[in-house]
Amino acid sequence: MNSEQNNNYPKYYKWLVSSLGIGITGYAIWHIFSPPFNWQWLGLTIFALVLSRATTLRVFGSLENITVSDTFIFLAVLLTGREEALLLAAVVTFSESVSGIDRQVAPSFVKRQLVHAFNIGLIGIPLFLSTLIIKLTFGPLNHLAHNSYTFWFYGLGLFCFAVLQGAMNISLVAVWVGLNNEKIIWREWFKETSWVIVTSLSGVLMAAIVNALVHYFGFWAVLLTIPLIGGAYGIALPYLKNIEAARKHSEEMDKLHQRTLEAFATAVDAKDQITHDHVRRVQIYAEGMARLLNLSELDIKALHAGALLHDIGKIAVPDYIINKPGKLTAFEFDKMKQHTSVGAQILNQIQFPYPLVPIVHYHHERWDGKGYPEGLKGENIPLTARLLSVVDCFDAVREDRQYRKGMTREQAIKLLQDDRNGAFDAALVDLFIENLPEFEKQIARMKEDAKVFKPIEVSQTDAIRDAKPAAGLIEDKPAIPAYVKTIRESRESSQESYALYGIAENLTGVLDFRQAFEIVANQMDSVIRFDKENDTCVFYWLGNEDRAAVVEYAFGVQAEKFKGCTIKPGEGVTGWVLANNKSFANTDPALDLYVLGLSKDISQQLEKYNTLAVFPLGKGEEVFGAMAIYTRTLEKFQDDQIQRLTRVSALASEALKSARLFAEVKNSSMTDALTGLPNARFLRETFGREKQLSAADEYELTFLLADLSIFRQVTDKIENQRADQTIRQIALMLKSQIRSADTLVHYLGDEFIVMLRNANPENVADVAARIQSAVIECRPSLLSVDEAMLGISVGHAQIGKDGETLEKLLDAAQMRMQADRSARRSISYAYAA
Repeated sequence: MNSEQNNNYPKYYKWLVSSLGIGITGYAIWHIFSPPFNWQWLGLTIFALVLSRATTLRVFGSLENITVSDTFIFLAVLLTGREEALLLAAVVTFSESVSGIDRQVAPSFVKRQLVHAFNIGLIGIPLFLSTLIIKLTFGPLNHLAHNSYTFWFYGLGLFCFAVLQGAMNISLVAVWVGLNNEKIIWREWFKETSWVIVTSLSGVLMAAIVNALVHYFGFWAVLLTIPLIGGAYGIALPYLKNIEAARKHSEEMDKLHQRTLEAFATAVDAKDQITHDHVRRVQIYAEGMARLLNLSELDIKALHAGALLHDIGKIAVPDYIINKPGKLTAFEFDKMKQHTSVGAQILNQIQFPYPLVPIVHYHHERWDGKGYPEGLKGENIPLTARLLSVVDCFDAVREDRQYRKGMTREQAIKLLQDDRNGAFDAALVDLFIENLPEFEKQIARMKEDAKVFKPIEVSQTDAIRDAKPAAGLIEDKPAIPAYVKTIRESRESSQESYALYGIAENLTGVLDFRQAFEIVANQMDSVIRFDKENDTCVFYWLGNEDRAAVVEYAFGVQAEKFKGCTIKPGEGVTGWVLANNKSFANTDPALDLYVLGLSKDISQQLEKYNTLAVFPLGKGEEVFGAMAIYTRTLEKFQDDQIQRLTRVSALASEALKSARLFAEVKNSSMTDALTGLPNARFLRETFGREKQLSAADEYELTFLLADLSIFRQVTDKIENQRADQTIRQIALMLKSQIRSADTLVHYLGDEFIVMLRNANPENVADVAARIQSAVIECRPSLLSVDEAMLGISVGHAQIGKDGETLEKLLDAAQMRMQADRSARRSISYAYAA
């Protein structure tokens, strides 16, 4: 059954009820205006019209009214007959419908007449059927009245008549409401509208009393209904007002409860970059899926709340984990997984009247059993949790995050399809994708409804006072609450602090200028609001000769225009920073651009920057460069941004000092003249610092000792020049086999040492294997066939496990290297044999 057919059913039903109502009314008119005309009916109708318009009470929160017309309808059945009662009901219902119709709901004349006809049908059909059933069962009720022998039978007939009339009326309205909501909730509807049967019973009782009075005192005894109706009205009015007040209070409490949950969830989601639109879309998806699966109203309410609160447990997860831009470590992921259990524990204390806790607890379980927290599999996972995981994943992956771009609709659908029977229940994935167009229509309608005209408002808070939308604009999204802005700023601050940690971690062991610059530049957008489409980060490096600072690296918009430019200490803002070893921020960027040596045309293009901030790069009194940020995004650098950039420049200075030292080492006694690699002296000089730095790593420093087998025998046969060339080629080949963060040392003539930083055992074994394979593969290109018996043996040692001093580590590596050499010889002899 498709959604278009479902949308047509209410229309078909409305036409059916209206047609039957018009038919019944026509039948009643034909009968009553056939001679002789019943003048009592006319008087009763006029009397009913006057009193019903004066005493109709609206029931708060209901589609029904309490009106005295029921009394006159029942009285007409007893006094004049069924057809007269049907016409009286049609006339009075039409009058009440005209006075109560909303012209915005039915703006055209035809639509209004259809509403009137539908209302007449809702009253006329039950009345026609109930009178027919009572007549077939009990006979004409007016024949049973006023007879002591049939009194109890008469009373039973009246009771059945009232119950039938009320129950049929409730059923017709329930079907109408159900078709519009795509589900008929009989139990809930009868519970809410059971008072209709009570009013029918009271109307029948009053009609019976008036019928008796008319029997003994004549038709004008009908006037005695005025005090009866007035008394009933007086009794019912305060009762209904109390009901209305109670229902309003209940509704306000429900709204307060919902707003409280939304505010709480918004506060949590603000830490995790979740938007209000995401939550509303997930609610539409989840509730739509629940109705397609015919889930109970309690489950639907649970899903509605689950879309808000399923990640509430993240308040127990550290901010740096939630906001980490990269992949989580095993430890961090274990911390993240706790949010499902913590969220369930929090919500379990509230004791919701619907099953919300299982959704929160199990929404990260997987169909294949590889999820968390309990590794449930298949249908052991609650259906509501499986459902939410599908729709939440689909919508979440389509939103941009700091660490990734959002997927397209087609990519998100493919993601679900690829993980059918993996992460997701295949049946739910298929049902969701099949009905996705209808859900998207509902979301589009939600967005249209959210577009409201908002005049300019002046708020007490600075955040809202600063925002001044143009008058008359249509806003698609509501203003962000101040507390959400505060939480998001806190989240951004956490992200920025984590970015500083990431920069420090990535700069460890870096001995190359350009690599250090790239690490800092690539993390700049996490430290401040750096937009590479509008901002530029420039690193200046002081030369040794004329002391002019050259642009060594530039990143961001128009970065290529800065390359090759120079600036002298004392010139411009950057020159002032270089000369005084102090940072400077929030001034005119043109002060720099003018002295950078750029052409006039290029300078005019670059003058679009709003402000700049420059920070010295150096250690102590020594300055060897500067870091400058030219920005169009910011009007002014805030104090916290300046503090973070100062920390970045300090971190960069540490790495650059090491790189500078390493550059100097190449031309010093710590560099091997033959290969250009660090030598044994460099190893001994830097061992203490390397040991201290490695203590903070997951894996401490590891040494690989590599010895070239029979190299000395080979070099004895060839000239020195060829021997030197061979060792240089081997050094280059070995360097190509290690990671950029590691260091290769030429320790002795035929021995090399590799310092492996933060390398796990698998990394160590991989580097050793690659070194040995590379030497064997390159032998023919280095030596002749007779000379090409060259091989290499490797041993390893790790700080802590194998010793704390360099000597002990080298001894341990030497022992393993000899064992490796013996094993290799055994294999060679066995192969030769």
